[in-house]
Amino acid sequence: MLIQEYFITRSDILEKALAKYLTPSDEITSQLDEAMRYSVFSGGKRLRPILFFATYEMLLERKNINRLERLLPAACALELVHTASLIHDDLPSVDNSEERRGIPSCHVKFGEATAILAGDALITKAVEILTEIKNPRISLDCIRILTKAMSTRGMIGGQAVDILSAKKKININTLRYIHLKKTGALLQAAMELACVIYDAEENISITLGNFALNLGLAYQVVDDILDEVGSFEVLGKEPGQDSRNYKATYPSLLGLEKSKKTAEKLLRDSYNLIKYMKNNDILIEFVNMVKDRLP
Repeated sequence: MLIQEYFITRSDILEKALAKYLTPSDEITSQLDEAMRYSVFSGGKRLRPILFFATYEMLLERKNINRLERLLPAACALELVHTASLIHDDLPSVDNSEERRGIPSCHVKFGEATAILAGDALITKAVEILTEIKNPRISLDCIRILTKAMSTRGMIGGQAVDILSAKKKININTLRYIHLKKTGALLQAAMELACVIYDAEENISITLGNFALNLGLAYQVVDDILDEVGSFEVLGKEPGQDSRNYKATYPSLLGLEKSKKTAEKLLRDSYNLIKYMKNNDILIEFVNMVKDRLP
């Protein structure tokens, strides 16, 4: 199955579930509801929930869209947390980005205060959704995985180090830490959620978690390269933003050529972790998608 077809079919059921979960609840909070929906339905690629679906179906050893219904709470929770992180990332006090996915950022459209609340509301909504999982043990495990990915040991911790490192000279290990937490933690959570719901063996969960971390780091290295040599059409925002914010990037620390080699090695490592797994075609396509972005 081509990955384009896989994305279309899985995205369709995801969009319907997200729309249901984000149905406006109260007229008095209509602006907040609108800001949440504006950010979630702004043209995101849905990489994390689709990766989650693909991992579960690989473990199941069959692609069957009808078997994904029970996965929708976790899939939607992943996307809501990711969207919240982008809203907060774009704020004037963080990355000060006025555009996201080619349209005005949430704080530009609705104001800074509403954007902060919209991000907070999406995170709490994500946790609320996970309580709907019928099996109490799986529900608690999913909450544990996602909150850890968001925490000071994950996405928020990476963002904190990123902010503190601005305008400072940092080494490659610190930059790697930032990206593993900011980008890798939620991708790793996608794999771990699939493993918990499928009840996979621990060694499989660890291997797939490492796959996600390598893939996430490769994605971020490529993103850093594109921020230097890419275009608005590719990025969905003006390139050169990191340098304007005095942030370290892989090209600024390693140079463009070494950064490309680093991305290529991470992608090879990702592939090697899953190459012998059955029904792995969609995960391999994820590796190829990141490789295709490399200029």
